[in-house]
Amino acid sequence: MNPMAAQFSGDIFGAALALALVTGGLLLIGALVSFAVFAYRSVKGDGMRDPQEVVPETEEGVSKGDADDEWDYY
Repeated sequence: MNPMAAQFSGDIFGAALALALVTGGLLLIGALVSFAVFAYRSVKGDGMRDPQEVVPETEEGVSKGDADDEWDYY
């Protein structure tokens, strides 16, 4: 085997490994930041909300749907 080809392929695999490690590290940091933001908003009270609670109900106990909904009232 040509030593130049072995060295070249080793450099390619080394670069690919380094790129994979850097990419994996960035994804891990992004996941940790996303989890920290979610935890902060949940503790603060500004986290996830049920979309049905946002729609005010009428006196009959039903709420009017949007224009693109299948049903007129829920």
